[in-house]
Amino acid sequence: MGLALTAVAAAPAEAAELPVFVVPELELADLEALSQQGAVGLLVPDAGPETSAARSLAALERGAVRNSLLGDDPPSDPQIEVSFARSPPPGSAIVVGLPRGGTQRNDRRYPIAVLAPGYRGLLTSPSTRIPGLVSVADVAPTALDREDALGSTPDADPVAALADLDAGIRDRRDAKTSVLLVSLALIVALAALLPAAVLPGFAAILLANLVLGIAGANEAWVDVAVIAWIDVAVIGGFVAASLVFARLPLVAHGLLLAGVLAAYLVAMGLDERWVALSPFGPSQNARFYGLSNLLATLLLVPSLAGAVLLGRAFGLWAFAAVGALALVTVGGSEFGADGGGVIVLLAGYAALIVLSYGLTRRTAIAVGAVAAVLVLALAAGGGSLRLAWHAATAGWGVGLLVGAGVAALAALALRERRPLLTAFLVALAVSLLVSDSPDDVVVAGLAGYLALSSAPGVARPAAERATSAARGRRAQSAPATTP
Repeated sequence: MGLALTAVAAAPAEAAELPVFVVPELELADLEALSQQGAVGLLVPDAGPETSAARSLAALERGAVRNSLLGDDPPSDPQIEVSFARSPPPGSAIVVGLPRGGTQRNDRRYPIAVLAPGYRGLLTSPSTRIPGLVSVADVAPTALDREDALGSTPDADPVAALADLDAGIRDRRDAKTSVLLVSLALIVALAALLPAAVLPGFAAILLANLVLGIAGANEAWVDVAVIAWIDVAVIGGFVAASLVFARLPLVAHGLLLAGVLAAYLVAMGLDERWVALSPFGPSQNARFYGLSNLLATLLLVPSLAGAVLLGRAFGLWAFAAVGALALVTVGGSEFGADGGGVIVLLAGYAALIVLSYGLTRRTAIAVGAVAAVLVLALAAGGGSLRLAWHAATAGWGVGLLVGAGVAALAALALRERRPLLTAFLVALAVSLLVSDSPDDVVVAGLAGYLALSSAPGVARPAAERATSAARGRRAQSAPATTP
């Protein structure tokens, strides 16, 4: 294909500081030569499960992406002009490969090189926070020399580092289903055979996921069968160790659950790749760092149960401390703030407090109505409701899974009388409104409910709790101020 300028619709694009060239035949192997002239990376061409040549080009020109589930081009005018060339041009430029053809899965990463003074090694992106991984939305700011432009970090062999990163992302994606199924099977087995160990086992699975993410960020996993067996071995080892906790008092379970939250917070603070490249981490095609919807839903268990158990043992300050830890872990701006996850947590904690403090029915309904209005307003304002709907109806398989899961959760909610489990179900309901992975929320939610409902002594009925509190006051012991 000869050198040609793309047509620019709507407003004229700005003059770029660095020209941008799409080289359709560009492959990862070509980055070896380009790495001698600048910094190189892997380009994610779109957001969401699908992409196409037209969508990725529109995102490149506009410096913005919109999830493919919504089916629209990015909501902005072109910012740069893009040229096509048969080979990388001489001189300073940004050179990228893009998808060719019509609609296809957005599960491949394409080569990109910034050939300019000051760029060497691996490209670094404020969008992904993973050295070597670049979003297509990063190209326009770099071409225009804006503050949110790509940077670079030295690397002795950047092309080998990119090959390892690409293999790691691909293998973790392929292994996710196997690891999740093994984890669910272990939870079911513990709930049925050894209920006292189910919460420690749940915590162990989350810690195993984090350990696998740390390993995956530093090693090249090239065979999905190998990684699947390693994942099973690590998870099994952690679950076996959790059996020790089954013999300890519930306060020890609460400390373990709070420790899981602290571990994820520290991990994201030290190296965001550890969670990003874990089996349950973000998909790397719409969200790159922080928590995925699957992880955020799984972490609801330690967030709510940890607050309950430690609050029951030490008082309101401990309940509040665990709640604050959970909110910072999910919503901390330095770790990939998840606004939807914060809303979900707040809804769960609000329901837990309302149900636990014995508010009148009228007050509880009023609080619930205000909370529902706020959640719907926030979800609608950010487009989350529309995205959640499209995600739930993306295919008959997903629709069947989500529909059956929602029906099961609704049936559980109708008969549930325990504050902790009711609050958990409220949080799941809110999560389904703001999530772009409702299937993950349903599966993780059912697993979490099973763990919480089967663990002995964790989720007490409201009447039993009220009686215990009254007895405590009569005995002049510390009042039961938390759920």
